[in-house]
Amino acid sequence: MRKAFNLAVAAILVFVISDRAFMHAQAGEPASITCAKGAELVKSDALGKGYPEIMSTAQSENFLSNCLVTGRANVGDLIARN
Repeated sequence: MRKAFNLAVAAILVFVISDRAFMHAQAGEPASITCAKGAELVKSDALGKGYPEIMSTAQSENFLSNCLVTGRANVGDLIARN
């Protein structure tokens, strides 16, 4: 049982490390923007769709928080990175 647990932990570590390496390799792509710029795009998109200022700001802050915690988020076909 202990051996299975150790293998599971090792597999999770390999996944997380490879995911981070892949993300950093893609960071230089032209479709990559910062989390702050992505939050601005989310807010302007929400305002363009007719949402009030307060709701647009809330969506923008939610996007920024999610992007900073996970390290990346999508805005349409753009990828926002931390």
